[in-house]
Amino acid sequence: MEPSNDDTVEVRPAVADALALLGSAVGALTAADLEVLTARAQLDAVEALEAVRRRLDHATDRLDQSGAFGVDGHRSAKAAIKARCRVTGPEAHGRIRTARVLRRMPAVDVADARGDIPTESVRAIARTLSNPRVAAFASLVDEVFAEQAVAQTPEAFRAWLRDWERVADVDGAERTAEANHERRTATLLENSIDSSWSLRAGTGALQGAAMAEIFARFEDAEFEKDWRAARDIHGDDTRVEHLVRSPAQRRADALFAIFRRAAAMPEGAREPQPLVNIVADADTFRESLMRAAGVPSVAADPTDIESRRCQTVGGTRLTPAEVLAAALHGHVRRVIVDGASTVIDLGRRRRLFTGCSRDAALLQSVLRNRDRLRCDWEGCDAPSHRIQVDHEIEWNDCGRTDIANARTLCGGHNLAKHHLVRSGQDPGQLWHVRRPE
Repeated sequence: MEPSNDDTVEVRPAVADALALLGSAVGALTAADLEVLTARAQLDAVEALEAVRRRLDHATDRLDQSGAFGVDGHRSAKAAIKARCRVTGPEAHGRIRTARVLRRMPAVDVADARGDIPTESVRAIARTLSNPRVAAFASLVDEVFAEQAVAQTPEAFRAWLRDWERVADVDGAERTAEANHERRTATLLENSIDSSWSLRAGTGALQGAAMAEIFARFEDAEFEKDWRAARDIHGDDTRVEHLVRSPAQRRADALFAIFRRAAAMPEGAREPQPLVNIVADADTFRESLMRAAGVPSVAADPTDIESRRCQTVGGTRLTPAEVLAAALHGHVRRVIVDGASTVIDLGRRRRLFTGCSRDAALLQSVLRNRDRLRCDWEGCDAPSHRIQVDHEIEWNDCGRTDIANARTLCGGHNLAKHHLVRSGQDPGQLWHVRRPE
């Protein structure tokens, strides 16, 4: 039914007034000098602004439902948003898709309207539920999705979503993994103009995870070379700015070192042991064995995946079939955990773990952090291969060298913790710290 003139008169001024107030507020905030605030006040202001920005993201892009996009001759809401808002096609598509998903998930919609969920996490939900094989579960997982999206960082929540999708759509995940492996490729091309070379490659998850671990070790070796050279000149004042090569240059030299090492290996020589650890829960591992043997198994409950694990320590998500293949070939160390996240099987490489407190602490960190092995410092995104293991209660303070007293931190935060005060763990097992004052 067409709105009456009275309705039009009432609605338009209200929207116009709201937009005018919003513009005035943004202008006042832009003119404000935030640098006069204390460091703590500046951080609080950034956090408050982020909550407001999320609420603004939520309050847009409902054109597909109203049909208003047709007024200017646009054939879809996506086309209207792309033209009127001057955004890219993928961005417009993401907004429309998100709005459609939120209409089917009231709990997520309410939390998003409050600004409690990062926009990236809301978009990740929309991308996941665009899979038609799992879209039917939307109403069943609405409250669970809202709870997890509010509690977790965007990175951890995306990892949680990937795990959920794998459980909800086992066959689809297996087909995708197989297709990725079949499409593996590598090309080394010379530029005929300047004689430079470029390398492009693509692999499946398991093969790529092994290559990434090896590549990281060689990259670390190149970094140590630069660091030692810089220390010879600058001593204890050495900083990363003193290193002679950029990170990109070190990665290129690390790749060349891998090629040289491979060329130098004698024919028939024994290959080095792989460095990849795979963590899987016992139910997933058992179900993959049953599927491989052709034995029917009960489908996993997609609303309860907290005990489900199927990934490398570095965070690469794998399918149960890939974990089973790794276990049968024995090329990758596997770590099977029970529902309480307790290690129950270490595979054929047991000697590499037995008595090794460092490996045990790193594995326990993976169980604490859903997405990958990471620094326990909240917000730190240091790569997995740069993580160190240290005591929570220092050795000099009678701290024990065991998993219960182990913390995994990057080098910088391992040093910083000595200047700050720990204030306990949150439900997500992250440590919160505060300044001594």
